[in-house]
Amino acid sequence: EEKDFDPKFQLYLQSKLANPHYRPEIAAQCTIINFIVTPSGLEDQILAMVVNVEKPELEQSKQVLVRKQNEFKVTLAQLE
Repeated sequence: EEKDFDPKFQLYLQSKLANPHYRPEIAAQCTIINFIVTPSGLEDQILAMVVNVEKPELEQSKQVLVRKQNEFKVTLAQLE
């Protein structure tokens, strides 16, 4: 049975797992934040901020490609 919900509804989940794995269909619909900081992770974040300031259209393009990749993962999982 389907239920209506408020479009402003947000759900926050927390895990104690060091590296949780989510199915592609879940990962594509969620924003997953990993609070474990690594030097390469910090480098990626800083690079994204610099690119966003210097070439926002490039960062926007990257975000679109990441979204499409997630959608493709969901489609692939559904086809399997």
